[in-house]
Amino acid sequence: MYRRLVPGTRLNEFQNAGSDVHRIRVLLLSTDLQKGGLPLRLVRLARRFRDVNVEPVVGCLTSRGPLSDVLEADGIETFACDAAGRFDFRCLSKLAAHIRRLDPDVIHASLFHANLAARLVGRLDRPRPILTSSVTIEIERRWHRVLESMTSGLSDLHAANSEAVAAHVREDLGFSSDRVVVVPNAVDFDAIDRTPPIDRASLGLKCDIPLVVWVGRMDPVKNLRTWIDVFERVLRERPAQGLLIGDGPERRHLEKLVKERQLSQYVRFAGWMDDVIGVLKSADAMLFPSLTEGSPNAVLEAICCGCPVVTSDAAACVELIREAGRGMSCHAYDTKCMTRFLLEILSTSTSQKSRTRSFASRMRTHRGMASVLAKWCDAYDHLLAQR
Repeated sequence: MYRRLVPGTRLNEFQNAGSDVHRIRVLLLSTDLQKGGLPLRLVRLARRFRDVNVEPVVGCLTSRGPLSDVLEADGIETFACDAAGRFDFRCLSKLAAHIRRLDPDVIHASLFHANLAARLVGRLDRPRPILTSSVTIEIERRWHRVLESMTSGLSDLHAANSEAVAAHVREDLGFSSDRVVVVPNAVDFDAIDRTPPIDRASLGLKCDIPLVVWVGRMDPVKNLRTWIDVFERVLRERPAQGLLIGDGPERRHLEKLVKERQLSQYVRFAGWMDDVIGVLKSADAMLFPSLTEGSPNAVLEAICCGCPVVTSDAAACVELIREAGRGMSCHAYDTKCMTRFLLEILSTSTSQKSRTRSFASRMRTHRGMASVLAKWCDAYDHLLAQR
């Protein structure tokens, strides 16, 4: 049964206090619950919140997605506001109704549309803390930045998932430093430790040819046309095979481009996969040429799996490479540089993977799930204490 948190009691103080302890209800709001970086992180976060006496409810502005079923199978309540498009404002009234029904103690929104919706209707029924968050550096849609800046004062606290994003939030969006907190993306090190490398043959891949991978949502900002350019250059120098894991609006165009370049026998489109960790452990390198990022899970998990990475010089990618002490970065369109680094990795992949894994171990202290959960609980404590 749901019970409210006693004012003044810190969440982290009663993590193991037994079944009679009071809990808070946190509404985790996303734009959608499709498979992708932020929604997948929300699923992992919601599952673990119950270990620290937080009752999560997960909602989205669009219609139900595949992750709605995943959450409900774990006993986590979800809801959808059924927005038919980005300008379908009817979803706001549905969101307000869900908020009144659920009466959460804190609303924790992520991504532009969810942030804006939480600010506009999150307090219509009663005063409550609103925590919004940014997980990328917005460069595609200037109007997103304008509206985030105009409504920033309606957030009690704004979270960023990297120092690069925090700087963007302060300097470009105008959030005051005292209302910005950095909470890094968590890594499930237990899953990494127990997952073996995948059998390449099960994916139709060859075991004796180097494997270059990419993981994510296929949007224009991911710059996958450059990925194809670089991979084609690599093939001129040595045998290789590529695996693109994920889906999105660019997939059809990319498949057409691969066919036109006569690369179909070398590059496979796998769609979304459950065993990404197994693939990363089996791969020889990850090529990640995004134009912008917040703190990409794919790069983070690749590093922690011991998979050497070549990324663009997006600030968040460079930040992860520095944190791990391993990896290479180039300008997002510098195909020659990326090709050179990738060829260097593929020529020494075994030793590179061993060194990458040892350097990544330093991330376990502050990237582990327990550490990240504690940071979110501290943020909720701060908000509730103010109220």
